[in-house]
Amino acid sequence: MFSVNDMVEVLRSNSTIAIPISLLVSIIISLIGVLPSVFVTGANIVFFGPINGFLISLLGEVIGAYITFKVYRLGFKKRIEKITDKYKLISKIASSSGKWVGLLIFQGRLIPFVPSGLVTLAASISSVNASVFNIATIFGKAPSIALEALVSYDVINIQENFIRLIITIIGLLLLMITIRKK
Repeated sequence: MFSVNDMVEVLRSNSTIAIPISLLVSIIISLIGVLPSVFVTGANIVFFGPINGFLISLLGEVIGAYITFKVYRLGFKKRIEKITDKYKLISKIASSSGKWVGLLIFQGRLIPFVPSGLVTLAASISSVNASVFNIATIFGKAPSIALEALVSYDVINIQENFIRLIITIIGLLLLMITIRKK
């Protein structure tokens, strides 16, 4: 399995093209649809620093989501029905239109436990236009990537940030329990 350290080594070995490599890996992860991107965010934080790492991670996720959205639009409309029955939010996205679908995509991106690939897939069969999709993706992904960046930074600097890391993990667990109860 590819780790944060492996990704950091790839970036260090190719420092002159590190940003395009990071973006490309994010796009590939998005196209695959089921792989977590947290290792890319962690590597970006280590290699580029917290602010630039966050921005590069966000850019990679948004570009990856947009490309995946376009690819999915080409051929998955008929196959989505089985998936939409399983997830209420995904079903709502697939059947909604106008500004409402943008808000649902934003919500799907914001909730850390909803698979990003499913949100993109549902959006691809909805009537949402690319602009609304991209805006909802940017604003929905920014908080989750910021959280990934914070956790990655705290793990890397665990001696100084141990308490904040523990508080963040407890907060995430409480959020997960609250969402699952609803």
